[in-house]
Amino acid sequence: MRKIRLSIAQKLVISLGMLILLSFVILVSAHLGKLYDTNLRESELLARTESMAYSHRFANNLDETIAVLETLRSIMDQMREDQAQNRDYIVRVLQKVLEEHPNVLGVYTLWEPNAFDGKDALHRSKLSYDDETGRFIPYAVRTGDAIEVLPLQNYEDEVEGAYYQIPKRTKRFSLIEPYMYEVEGKQIPMTSLVLPILDGQGEYLGMVGADISLEVVQAQVEKIHPLGGYANIVTSGNRYLANGLNPELVMKPYVAWPGEDGDMLPRSAKPELRYTSDVELSGQVFRLFYPIPIMDEMWHFETVIPKDNMLTDFHKSLVDSISITVGALFLMSFIILYLVRVIILENIRKVIQVTSAVAAGSMDHKLDIQSNDEFEYMADQFNKMIDHRIETERLIEYQATHDLLTGLPNRNAYHRYIENIMASGMPRPEGHFVLLFIDLDRFKVINDTLDYGSGDKLLKQIADRIVKAIGARGKVFRFGGDEFIALLENVNHLHRTLMLAEDVLTAIAEQIVINERMFYITASIGIGIKSEMKPDTGDQLVKEADIAMYVAKKERNTSKMYSPSMNDVPKKELMLENSLYKALEHGQFTLFYQPKIEMTTGRIYGAEALIRWKHPEFGMVSPLDFIPIAEKTGFIIPLGEWVLHTACQQIREWERMGMTGMSVSVNMSMLQFQQKHIVHTIERIISDAGIRPQQIELEITESIFMDNAVHTLKVLHELQNLGVKLSLDDFGTGYSSLSYLQNIPLHTLKLDKSFISDIVSDFKKQMIFKSLIVIAHNLNLKVVTEGVETQEELSIIREHKCDAVQGYIYSPPVPAARFAEIYLEHNR
Repeated sequence: MRKIRLSIAQKLVISLGMLILLSFVILVSAHLGKLYDTNLRESELLARTESMAYSHRFANNLDETIAVLETLRSIMDQMREDQAQNRDYIVRVLQKVLEEHPNVLGVYTLWEPNAFDGKDALHRSKLSYDDETGRFIPYAVRTGDAIEVLPLQNYEDEVEGAYYQIPKRTKRFSLIEPYMYEVEGKQIPMTSLVLPILDGQGEYLGMVGADISLEVVQAQVEKIHPLGGYANIVTSGNRYLANGLNPELVMKPYVAWPGEDGDMLPRSAKPELRYTSDVELSGQVFRLFYPIPIMDEMWHFETVIPKDNMLTDFHKSLVDSISITVGALFLMSFIILYLVRVIILENIRKVIQVTSAVAAGSMDHKLDIQSNDEFEYMADQFNKMIDHRIETERLIEYQATHDLLTGLPNRNAYHRYIENIMASGMPRPEGHFVLLFIDLDRFKVINDTLDYGSGDKLLKQIADRIVKAIGARGKVFRFGGDEFIALLENVNHLHRTLMLAEDVLTAIAEQIVINERMFYITASIGIGIKSEMKPDTGDQLVKEADIAMYVAKKERNTSKMYSPSMNDVPKKELMLENSLYKALEHGQFTLFYQPKIEMTTGRIYGAEALIRWKHPEFGMVSPLDFIPIAEKTGFIIPLGEWVLHTACQQIREWERMGMTGMSVSVNMSMLQFQQKHIVHTIERIISDAGIRPQQIELEITESIFMDNAVHTLKVLHELQNLGVKLSLDDFGTGYSSLSYLQNIPLHTLKLDKSFISDIVSDFKKQMIFKSLIVIAHNLNLKVVTEGVETQEELSIIREHKCDAVQGYIYSPPVPAARFAEIYLEHNR
């Protein structure tokens, strides 16, 4: 189906026409709504007036009847007081009441045995209104045009004469619910008004009552048709006394009308009106319940009018309003069409031309409208929108290609940069493309101790340091959370690349202060090299540099240049990671021990426990390969406990062999120190082995203070109180100050082998080495030098009074059995 295309002018005309139509509809609707409400209120008032008029007439008739009954009761009470009871006189009075009150069907009195005159025995079946009991029970009733006096029937029957028992039981005025009463063989529907007759002590003597014919009331109600509706009279027992629509419902239960809270029944003593549905009529009806108070009882006069009958004037006005609205719409549409064509069509054409150009992608067009009206204002706003769009596109382009935290180009910018190099097609100078993939070491662990703001500040400082270190020699990109790359072009000397990588590592490793806290961050760098730029060179550089970085991660704070042999590293790392727990279960880990020699005596006084992994596929796996994986996965915690447990058990075994006084040092990971119950765990393992805490020396590194120094110091003091010795391992390889030595409760300072590298020929190194020993001794620390391999190195170490050494000059790390042999031979 073809879509209808409308011009702006046509849409404007239609829109204005619809607006005018809507305005007319709203105005007319408001008028009709008001007329609707007025029409309903007037109809309701008319219905209430008619209901009130009939209700008052009906109530007055009942009041007159009650007054007559009270008069009759008074007459009979007076007779009793005067001892002048006269049955014939009372019968004549009953007959006269019927003659004077044509609305009453019958009137009667019913006395208890001998309660009227004490002469019941003399009147047994004597007259027409006497029965075999002789009680005074006359009933004057209309039969056609005559008035007859008959005896009451069923007055002692609890079922058939139940209506006689109500006033006798209640001793107050009773309004009897509709019932059928037989008069000379004819069943007549009626209701009764009954007054009890009581003596001075309130004892029941009898009653006087009047009957109202429901046929007469029904005939009167059927004549009432307010606004084409009908009327009902409902008793207090919720039965129809009369039903103007359906006479068959007389004496039957009232049909409750639906309400919000379920079916409703008239109960209020005030007029009540509702709009509801009706089972007899279709659509909504108006119901008015007007109360008819009768002594202590309450009947209701119900008026039911179809709602449509109440809106005759409204329907007429509705037709007139629609006609006026249609005519006005045609007239206003013609006027608007003329005004649009004459006044605004030219400006609309300008808008169409410029917006079409903008839609086609041209941002050089502006709206030039000088009409000093809303069109000119619209043109100004449109031109501002174009300017804003240009700025927004620039911002979006920047955000798509830059990291918002550091301001560096991002991964997307890197790929675009490579694409631009490829697309330029210009001949390039000879040289290599080099990519440095820089990944921060343990940044996640450190960042978890900071809030978001501090973590962002840390990354920003590191990014600035990388950019400053690279300088004009390359372009720096941020690839992810703690990953950066630096792309170098036209590199002719690869050794300069390695020097640049070292400059970057040095810059990153400098102390960082965030919110008065000091942090030391290191990085690992992978280097990828390509001699020419091809379509996949950009991705290949990243992939190879990433692999090299992964290898560098094993050592940390170093750089590695990619080689094809590194491709198998990730696969091997994954296999090792998946084998860790199985290796612990199957006993693939073992401890080797390297002797520690006391310089003054030359005796072996202890050993350092070093873990080894005999893998069923890879053979002996270096700790440099699997320890970083264990730390990354958290496996270092159970593995560290196993190492400590095994070392303690070995000490106990050596003591059985006579190797008493041995101490073993065990390396502790930073993650182990973050465990909540680390001190309890260490105490339990030592206790289970049955050795003294002084026989265990825990070797820690400066890195354990990088995350939570306060917690770490607390743990170290608890270990000191336990009796365990503490040793600071690899001193000199980190970036902390000598202040650590006075803050940590240490027993031993272990100098890294880098301190004695070239110490034989380097006098400055000898002085630094000597100074460290002097400082350590002044702090009551024992000094152990690692990595001693030559006699010359040993001589210098002995000359500067170092306390102990360990290294290949004495023995490499060996199994426990071989260590025992070396110990016994050396200390013999």
